[in-house]
Amino acid sequence: MMASMPAPTPGLTIPLQRGESFQIGRVLGTGGMGTVVEATHAPSGRRVALKFLHDELLDHPTIPQRFAREVELATSLTTAHVARTFGVERTPHGTPFMIMELLDGRDLNGLLRGEGKLAPARASRLISQACEALEEAHARGIVHRDLKPENLFITVAADGNDWVKVLDFGISKIADDEAGAAKPKLTRVGTTVGTPEYMAPEQLRGAKDLDGSADVYSLGCVLYEALTGRRPFTASRYDELVRLICTTDPTPLAQLRPDLPPAFCEVVGRAMARDRKQRIQSARALRESLAPWSSNRRSEGTLVMEPPPSVPNRPSPPAAVPTSQPVAPVPPRPAAAPAAAPALARRDTRNETMVEDGSEGASRTWLVVLIASIVVLLAGGAAVFFFGHEIGLH
Repeated sequence: MMASMPAPTPGLTIPLQRGESFQIGRVLGTGGMGTVVEATHAPSGRRVALKFLHDELLDHPTIPQRFAREVELATSLTTAHVARTFGVERTPHGTPFMIMELLDGRDLNGLLRGEGKLAPARASRLISQACEALEEAHARGIVHRDLKPENLFITVAADGNDWVKVLDFGISKIADDEAGAAKPKLTRVGTTVGTPEYMAPEQLRGAKDLDGSADVYSLGCVLYEALTGRRPFTASRYDELVRLICTTDPTPLAQLRPDLPPAFCEVVGRAMARDRKQRIQSARALRESLAPWSSNRRSEGTLVMEPPPSVPNRPSPPAAVPTSQPVAPVPPRPAAAPAAAPALARRDTRNETMVEDGSEGASRTWLVVLIASIVVLLAGGAAVFFFGHEIGLH
């Protein structure tokens, strides 16, 4: 039996074998599996987040292995929409703890409590970013299985917009063909792990062949709650909750939010379909379905690229890079001249030519007038000279 350690309370110092240490700061959150605290690393002074399992779970038959696997999974994902994990250390008592990046912000649950219902554009952006994280996870055979507002952390990007980080891959399910026969199974047929209010019907039934569409269902529930301020299903008893989720549909979104476009309500409904065959099948498909209501963000690989505020929002050509690798933001190319510019130039040239032709015509007119005037004067002089005696001018 593993020895327990004092609770990670503020001010506690945890020494490491290399002569380094972590000084515990404020508690950031407590969940069913563990506690997350802020900490300062010595001697670097770097601030990080540490995640500790609850003492009563240290001798659990599978949870410590899930904890270790969360580190493995989180460090393998390259998307910027998953909280970075740096590894695992142990206290002098042997208790493992996870070292993660320290995020500044709040989870979606806190955002909804503070701001209430979200506009469809903002809600779509948040869920779309979560989809980007899941696209890579699902491609690796990883199903999160516990997506809920508390596991979608919202921080602020450099441009001031929301930036979502997906948390807690600790109970993720890895596809059997990737888990390997030599590795112990951490999930069993007939077991359910997760938060029931956001779980797909097949997950509640303990389906063995759980896939990424279960995460799509969970995101649909989160999106429904973000738009309405209420969960799709609630019940006082677990068995009643399971019955509702598996046999009934939630109150139609259009009834609770009549201001929403019908097509948008349809997307949310398809994400939450009880029959997984009728459900939106993948995180990418959900993200693409939400695109009409999201901002004009451009996704490259697993990172979202946005032009600087000074650059107008105009379509950019797709970058010639593999989508399996993250791509750093690059400055946009100089904008090409508008298609109408050559015609405008020709019109300007014609105008200039017309001005030149008019000036030349005016010069010729004045020359003709001058010559005619001279001829008239000469003719008049000659007439006076030859015929002036007849009219008494001599």
